[in-house]
Amino acid sequence: MQFDGFLFFVIVICIGYFSVKLRLVPESITDSLPSLLLNVCFPAMLFVNFAGTDKDALLHTGLPTVIVTLIFSLLPFFISIPLTRKLDDSRRPLVRYLTGIGNTSFVCIPLLSLFLTGSQLSAVFVHGAVMDFLIWGMHHQIFIGSSSKNRREIVRKILLTPNIYAVILGILCSVFSVTLPGFLQYTLDGLAASVSPIALLFIGMLICRYGLFGWVKNRFAILYSVCKVLLFPCLAFAILYFFLPLDLACILAIVLGSPAPISAVLWCKQYGKDTELAVDCLIPSTILYFIVMGALLVVLTNAGILG
Repeated sequence: MQFDGFLFFVIVICIGYFSVKLRLVPESITDSLPSLLLNVCFPAMLFVNFAGTDKDALLHTGLPTVIVTLIFSLLPFFISIPLTRKLDDSRRPLVRYLTGIGNTSFVCIPLLSLFLTGSQLSAVFVHGAVMDFLIWGMHHQIFIGSSSKNRREIVRKILLTPNIYAVILGILCSVFSVTLPGFLQYTLDGLAASVSPIALLFIGMLICRYGLFGWVKNRFAILYSVCKVLLFPCLAFAILYFFLPLDLACILAIVLGSPAPISAVLWCKQYGKDTELAVDCLIPSTILYFIVMGALLVVLTNAGILG
């Protein structure tokens, strides 16, 4: 089943690629899919997962996940500040963003959902929820500047982010054992199930738009991919191994190694930053993540550590 699921990943990404390459769908649809995922399908998945998780299991994994995510997301960011001070304005906010934020929504969750149980997946969702706060509460301001108008936009983004409300409502339903009407639960389950295929189609479309090997001459993109996907998770696991249960340490190390976020590309296009660098980091880190973490998850589940 896991092998079939991994083939599903490859096949759907290829479908997304060739659907644009062969002009079966317009390339412009690539610009619409992120909003559909982040504002409709992904909130449904968050709600279903949190509402269906036992409150004791949620408490057991939730607090350590929040602490670990904050530490391992903020520390690289603050270390990058003096290191990127001499970069020009088109690259400085992008590089700082890439150091602390990963692609949880579009890559980690679809991949890990093939291997993890519901209670184990709750740690991934908590990690993603904390990432959302950091993305909109801190990194977005770095991209758009710090004027009063921009600060109002940031507050508005945070308040209008459906993912935040989905997490809160899901936790409340879990704590108070709320059962939804059958038709509503069925609808949310269907929307949640659409996250993986739509996200994978989107990745294939992005690869078609920007090219599969455009990054090969970009040394920074290659170095970033190796450090983010390989070295950083190893370092995180070496530390977390002494403080957390083995399964949770493995899960958090895997999600902390998530590749460059797609939002980096979208923001660079929107705010006039280095879009080419964002794409060059996105594609190799995503491909490397699928290969390395997919193989690692097969080993860990077969060994009985996960799943």
